Amino acid sequence: MQLSTARRRMAGENTPQPMEMPMLQQQVVPRQEHYSENRAAALQNVQSTISEIGGIFTHLATMVAQQGELAIRIDDNMDESLTNVEGAHGALLKYLTRISSNRWLMIKIFAILIFFLLVFIFFVV
Repeated sequence: MQLSTARRRMAGENTPQPMEMPMLQQQVVPRQEHYSENRAAALQNVQSTISEIGGIFTHLATMVAQQGELAIRIDDNMDESLTNVEGAHGALLKYLTRISSNRWLMIKIFAILIFFLLVFIFFVV
């Protein structure tokens, strides 16, 4: 039997004999089971990776929404600050005009005091 098997192999005939069929099937079945197990493990790995990526995108979407809210608050605060600065500028201008007019009043009062002091010194002494 070994001789006929060797001749067939040399002749290029690769069809197995009926006795060799169960042995080949026994070898093929564990390979298929091993292949199926490897595929199932790979599928499980891909599925867990996809779920992790989904979690990451969910977290990213939450962060983007929070950043959008933060940007809106910053814009509102900038508008409020601009309003406050403009109001302060107006108040400082009013104060400057009041101080300027008070300065002339102080100069006038001081001039009158000097005048009375000179009159008092010349006429009383």
